[in-house]
Order: sequence, then C-alpha cells, then structure tokens
Amino acid sequence: MPLPALLKRRLALVALPLLFLIPRLITSIDAQQPELERCPDRSTVIHGELFADNKRWCVESIMHDRQIEPYSFTAMEIAPDGTLYATRPLSGAVMAIRDSDGDDLPDKMTTFAENLTLPMGLAFHDEYLYVSGGNHIYRIADSGAVEIIVDDLPSGSGFWTGGISVGDDSRLYLALGAPCDNCEFDERERGAILSMNLDGSDRRVIATGFRHPADVAFYRGRLWTLDSAPRQTERSAVDELNLVEPGGWYGFPYCLGAAQRNIGGEDIDCADAIAPVMLFGSGANPASLAAFPHNTLPGTEDTLIVVLGGEPSQIDIVGYKVIMITFDEANQPLGATILIPYRKLDLRQAYTPYREEGLFWERNIWLSELGFGIYPQQPLAVAVHPRGWILISITGGRIIALRPRSLSADYAELYPVWTPMNPNFDPSAPVTIAEKL
Repeated sequence: MPLPALLKRRLALVALPLLFLIPRLITSIDAQQPELERCPDRSTVIHGELFADNKRWCVESIMHDRQIEPYSFTAMEIAPDGTLYATRPLSGAVMAIRDSDGDDLPDKMTTFAENLTLPMGLAFHDEYLYVSGGNHIYRIADSGAVEIIVDDLPSGSGFWTGGISVGDDSRLYLALGAPCDNCEFDERERGAILSMNLDGSDRRVIATGFRHPADVAFYRGRLWTLDSAPRQTERSAVDELNLVEPGGWYGFPYCLGAAQRNIGGEDIDCADAIAPVMLFGSGANPASLAAFPHNTLPGTEDTLIVVLGGEPSQIDIVGYKVIMITFDEANQPLGATILIPYRKLDLRQAYTPYREEGLFWERNIWLSELGFGIYPQQPLAVAVHPRGWILISITGGRIIALRPRSLSADYAELYPVWTPMNPNFDPSAPVTIAEKL
C-alpha cells in the first residue's frame, strides 16, 4: 500500500499496517548495518550543542582543534581503508586522520603532505591521493611521496582552484573558478570544468560558464557541480546545483543560470545556457557535494549530499546547513532533507519538496539566528565513510560524524514522515493522526 494512502486513513486503519511494515524495514536495514553502541553510550557523542535529527542520527566528534587556522578541512576524502584525508589550504598541508581505537571513526591526525599550494580538492584512486591547489595537481603515494603532475593551471586572481574527482573512465575532473567576482573574461580554462588523464596529459575543457564551481562529484554515473552567484542586493535564488553536460555553457558572466541576465553580453541569449537542476537562495554558497549510495537509514539510499556554506553578507541566512537531496529517475530533484541543523516541529523532518523554485528554508532560519545551528561557523565539506556514515567539516577546526542511532527508537519518530520515502508529502499540510502515533 502506498505511503501517501496510509497517511490519509484513519487511525484504526493506519496503525496495524504500520506495525507490520516497520519491523520489515528495520530488519532490512539492520541486516546491512554493523553493530553500533547506543548513541548515549558512545564516547564521541556531542550532547545538545549542534541541532541535528537526533532521532535518526547520532552526532559525534571526530576532531575539534581550536588551535589550528579556522579555515581548515576545506575538502575531505575517505580512502577504502577508512583513512580520512583533509586539506588545510592556508598551511599548504593535507592531513591524514586514522582510527586509533578500533571503532572505525578516524580520530588521530598526522600530517600526510605539506608545502603544497592552497590544497582545496581531494580524490583517492588506485592507491593514490590526487590533490588540486593553486596551479598544481599533485599525486601522492601512500608513503607520502609527492609527485607534481600539473603545474600550469590558471590561478592568481579570482577564485581558488576547486574540487577534483576521478570518473569511471579513469580521468581526472577538476573545477576552476572565474578570475574575478563578477566581470567579463576570455580565459577558456577559468570558470570551467576540466578533464585530463591521471598523469595530467590530454587536458580538455568539458564545460564553461561558471563563477565558482567549488566542487565536482560523480552521482549516478554523471558529473555534478555547484555554483554561486555574485552578491545580490535583493532576495533571489541563483545559487546552483548543476549536472555537467560535455560542451555545455552555463551562463556566467553574462547570465545567472538560464533565466537572469547579469552583466554585458547584450547579444547573448541566456536561453542558450544550460539551466541548473536545482536552485538555492542566493547566499547559500554551495561548497561541497558527495553521492550517498548507502541504505544507512530509510530513504537515504541513492541520494546526493550538498554542503551550503552560507554567506554572511547576503540578505537571508539560507546557507549554514547540510542537505540530502532525492531525485527521480530523470535526475530531477524531488526535495531536500536538512541533515544539520535540524528543525523539528510537529514530529516532522525538515524536508522541503522541490517545485522548481529556489529553496530558502524560511522557517529554518531562526535556528541560525538564535545560534542553535552551525552559524556563525560555516560547514565546509562532506565525505561519505565506507560504512555509510556522513562526515562534515566546520570552520573552527571541527569535523563531526553522523552515524545512525539504534533503529529501535520510537517508530512514530521514524515513520512514516521521513519524506524521501514519500516525495509527495506536503510539510505545510495539517498534522495527521498517523504522524502522532
């Protein structure tokens, strides 16, 4: 029986099917999950400091070093053995954080490589860590030996070199920002996505027309990237999630997306630009993304996690959060669930259906304004652990982990309101009896 139909039935008809449905779902997920201690019993648990969905996720500390530069851990990557690599661009270093106590959570940090130029992107492939930064791409062996495979990326003014990823075709894919905040430019490799062989040869421009494509990642076998708009003086929604099409032009600097004119280019038709797949309120400042293939909890499988770093100079505090996006079979977004900071009202997830309008999360902003979320700190990067855990870095030298709680929690808090299971669910509708079970 479809879940929307269950929600519309009266209590007498709802309770019994749910009681039979829930154990089967829990059994299926438990079969895939290694045994974890109860959340309150874990030594790494963070109590009450960060608002998260603590009925499903246990918020735990991996690292909180207030002595290092605040803008640290701007990119993260997890190797198959569970080692977490994290960049410190202002120190020119990549750190390795490994598990030292057998709980599979990385906790002991050492310097893996140093004397690098502004490392901002990480990708692990075939026993090598690839690092993008400045005008360089480095290839680092497990021993820590550093090889420079590219030393002539465009750099200097404008945005720092962005994220890097490896495709199924064994090629590197790299994001490069524009050479300015908001100006016309003719450097083909700026504001672009590049591709090259693993040794740096055969360099190609894959797509252009970006301002600040901070990261790239493969999801469902396709390459995705992010972009953020120049500062807006009025409320708008022109920060973007984009599906990268080879040869595609995405509008900047003449257009923001495929609809809004920006500067210059009077003979340019913005309709020629490829439209974003998803729009966020301006100032969301999307900074990192990662595919999430794991069925860690109901509805999480085959989703995309995006970090919205936030921008304090913008009108709305629409960033400062990490979201999980669900898609239909045509790669069109159904909606987004906020992972952190979580807003719990009426026993509902902080889920917003996507109806081709920019997401602002207006009813969630108060969390940041009152200091209960991440703000004024900013989330920076996300990485996905091989065991289906979510790792998030935050300014101020902090890395946290979201690991599942025991699934024996109150069923009324778990089902049926987790809306990635039910994309037609309307969070503005009156609360149903089924939600209060």
